[in-house]
Amino acid sequence: MAASFDLTSKDSTPDSTPRLVRFPIRVLAEKTGIGTSTLRAWEKRYGLLKPERTPKGHRLYGLSDIKRVQKIIDLLNDGHTLPKIADLLSAEGSTTGEISASGDIPELASVWERFTQSTLEAVSDFSIERIDAIYNEASSLYPIDLVTDQLIKPTLAALGETWKQHPERGIAEEHFYSSWLKSRLGARFHHANSQAHGARIVCACMPGSYHEVGLMLFSLSALARGYRVLYFGADLPLSQIPYIARRSAAKAIVLSAPSHDNQQTSNDLAALIPSLDTPVFIGGPSEHIDTGLIEGAGGILLGQSTSVALRVLEGHVPAY
Repeated sequence: MAASFDLTSKDSTPDSTPRLVRFPIRVLAEKTGIGTSTLRAWEKRYGLLKPERTPKGHRLYGLSDIKRVQKIIDLLNDGHTLPKIADLLSAEGSTTGEISASGDIPELASVWERFTQSTLEAVSDFSIERIDAIYNEASSLYPIDLVTDQLIKPTLAALGETWKQHPERGIAEEHFYSSWLKSRLGARFHHANSQAHGARIVCACMPGSYHEVGLMLFSLSALARGYRVLYFGADLPLSQIPYIARRSAAKAIVLSAPSHDNQQTSNDLAALIPSLDTPVFIGGPSEHIDTGLIEGAGGILLGQSTSVALRVLEGHVPAY
């Protein structure tokens, strides 16, 4: 039987001295949405975390580590690099003070530019091994939603431009990377789904939406946050949503917006939303849906940024 951890209480020793609760790395990963391999990398490479150790060498963390990881995430989103964050936290001497921006954004931008450029070069050589290596390095150091927004999406956008400007090679390169991406995400999705224990959410592409990579990326990031994802893929008829919501007891419905204009789809969605007891979120580009109509019906727009979308979802439907 798996052990449970109460993160808000304290144990007492025989002399009634309070002792803070400690918990293993998997619990820290669940509470922060950062994978265990990334947490270990932050510790080993940059000293960002300093866990206690059991006699057998297992890492133990406390509430202060949760706050520290959350601060690291905020600093990453503000544009700081990991080495810079290590310097800032070391200089701060605690995790409670305010840390101001220090012109680090161009430095972090160059990190992602190098990752993206290296990926594009590997794609042009059709080298799965190099694409794997770049992705592994990025995902071992950064949260998956940051990798999605700063590496995968820019790579897909660049390949889309190559498709337009150099069709003699761009189509092959885009297909090659998309195939690799779906295969890689599928493997991670299967593994992450077995580890998730939080609120169940439904993720599907709306009618007329066949490009599901964006939805897969969002779903993987949601899994990293602890959500249990029921994934239905491309072009799901809206008429199926009530049955899915009822049978699955899902806490949220997340739909990827259509990829072309269709007022009827917006009308159907606006009629559907009030009939459900489950909140409905719409992600992806909004130019092909009637946003005023959808929001008026109670739908919640997530936008295109994975990080922002997850924060909006968590604000309405926490994973735990």
